[in-house]
Amino acid sequence: FYKRYFLQTNQLIYQLGEVSDVGVNLHVPGVPLPAHEAVHLLLESQFLTIIIDSMNTMTTVFRKTITVIAILALMEPQVSQGVSQAVSCDAAVQTYVCLPANYSSMDLPLPKEANLILIEIHISDVLVIDDRDFSITYSLYFNVQWREPRLHINTGFFQDRMESPPTEETLTPVDLNLIKDLWVPNVFIYNLKTFKVIDVLSRLAGLWVSPNKDVMYSQASQITFICPMIFNYFPLDTQVCKFQVGSYSYNMEKMIFAVSQLGYAHTSRSIVLDYDIQISPLEEDDKVFVGGPLGNYSLAGFEMILKRHVSHYIITYYLPSGLFVAVSWISFLIPPDIVPGRMALLITLFLVLVNIFNTVTTNTPKAEGLTAIEAWMLACILFVFGALIEYAAILFKKQKYVSGQHRVNLKIVCKENYKYEVQEKSPANQAVTMQQLAEEYWRIDKFFLISFPI
Repeated sequence: FYKRYFLQTNQLIYQLGEVSDVGVNLHVPGVPLPAHEAVHLLLESQFLTIIIDSMNTMTTVFRKTITVIAILALMEPQVSQGVSQAVSCDAAVQTYVCLPANYSSMDLPLPKEANLILIEIHISDVLVIDDRDFSITYSLYFNVQWREPRLHINTGFFQDRMESPPTEETLTPVDLNLIKDLWVPNVFIYNLKTFKVIDVLSRLAGLWVSPNKDVMYSQASQITFICPMIFNYFPLDTQVCKFQVGSYSYNMEKMIFAVSQLGYAHTSRSIVLDYDIQISPLEEDDKVFVGGPLGNYSLAGFEMILKRHVSHYIITYYLPSGLFVAVSWISFLIPPDIVPGRMALLITLFLVLVNIFNTVTTNTPKAEGLTAIEAWMLACILFVFGALIEYAAILFKKQKYVSGQHRVNLKIVCKENYKYEVQEKSPANQAVTMQQLAEEYWRIDKFFLISFPI
């Protein structure tokens, strides 16, 4: 029956009109309805007739199925033409702010010149700065303002809502449903990760208009964007993150972006976030995106400068590790003969510094090479290791000397048919030699005690 429906539909169209390059020119004499509604009714009746004829040959269960299909087929989606009836200037109930019937939200407000889009950003709080994910999350009021000359505003709209006479820039709130029919700029946020609109009972957003037909749309939102961070100097680093807003498809010839207001509410959370946060406007070179054959795109936004608080790292890592190295230098004052005390001190300090280094590498964000704090910890470990190697060299030299002095020189003497083993006497200057060796050890320790801090 579908085939019959389409064949008879084509015949019906040719009977009602003639086909041209533009479309179907209908001639329906004596029909009080518009031509397209008449064709619609005739097509529906023809379609139902074909369905009923076909259903007579089907079973009861299959009839019900085809009936549902027929009803769904006749329920055509309503295609939106123009603006909604509620905001149309031709509506029966007039509103203070309306749109003409031929208004199109797909057309630019100023098609022959560049449309100025003003961005207003008020950052209420920086929520998260993730060094590992290279992202920043903050809550803000994101406002976009542009001029809409096609907007019709009743002269009494502002007078009824204000006690004093309004200026050309005075913004007055209107119903948010108007935004569904308005043209809005296709705003694109570079390096955007997530954009979340805050909801309470409804979406926290607003729409304002001014007497000179400026429109401002505002949203309370949370934005997470990617910031390429470099941690080679961690924790002495300073990060510069650029938040840039522009158009996705219109270049500078059609749309220009600019920042009207920029604000940030400094709170005590910057201590918790490990950064001192500063907001500054973009440099001139950062306000243009070169798109090659597509043209240059206008950008607006701000720079977020993040200076890390160093006091926490000084107290937690730098100061203890530096003190441990200083304590290792005290081992040079311990006589080499006290092996357990000097060796236990150096080994303990070495293991503690290795443990701190493992903690630092676990909590440090990734960098191309060593970060500043990792280089510091390695230097501390090498100092203690050097003191340990110096003491090991002294012990080796002492052990070599002692083993040489304690060699037993035996001499076999035959007397009265008996053999006797006689040990030769040690050299008479042995005590003097040991004293000289102790002085030499002290000179070595003194040299390293002075050279290591330098």
